[in-house]
Amino acid sequence: MNDANTKPDWLTPDVQEHLRRVEYDYQAREFGEEMARINFLPPEERRKQITEMMDHAIRKGVGFEKPASGVTP
Repeated sequence: MNDANTKPDWLTPDVQEHLRRVEYDYQAREFGEEMARINFLPPEERRKQITEMMDHAIRKGVGFEKPASGVTP
């Protein structure tokens, strides 16, 4: 029996790479290439990139007063 800190035998590096590719492809389809790339960054770099995107949007006049249309609560 595996304890919580060990990986199952079938989870080889090749399988992990395949699963990572499947996840990336899904995110690219659903959210676009740029967001898929950002979602795979380390957390600190991801926060920096998202902050830069929001700052850019604000500089271009995007307002955040109204909720986004088409978003279900």
